[in-house]
Amino acid sequence: MHNYQEKHLKIAIGKLIANKRKTLNLSQEILAEKLGIATKTLSKIENGHSFVSAETLCKLCNFFNLPPKVFFEINETIDINEQKLNTLIEKLRYGGDEKIDFYTNIINIIDTKYK
Repeated sequence: MHNYQEKHLKIAIGKLIANKRKTLNLSQEILAEKLGIATKTLSKIENGHSFVSAETLCKLCNFFNLPPKVFFEINETIDINEQKLNTLIEKLRYGGDEKIDFYTNIINIIDTKYK
């Protein structure tokens, strides 16, 4: 059984959109304009901070010529590792100096042991 989390789904969908956009050599500004949304909104979606609305999802499907299901077909093996990495990044980003020092010490211990 899978343990899906909202933030991981947001990140996976946002990454897909960013990858499709970059494949077409489009800036966020250009894609946002073509979709009729604010660049800030697209940035939040691509970075996993906001979930794409149904209206914007339809526009993305039309623009990229993709069925909606593509946005939800997530490579779970890669995503599980990315989810773990993103969780660590979030803990470091908002953990404060003490937690950053603690995590850094743990990583250094592990690196020393497994060189």
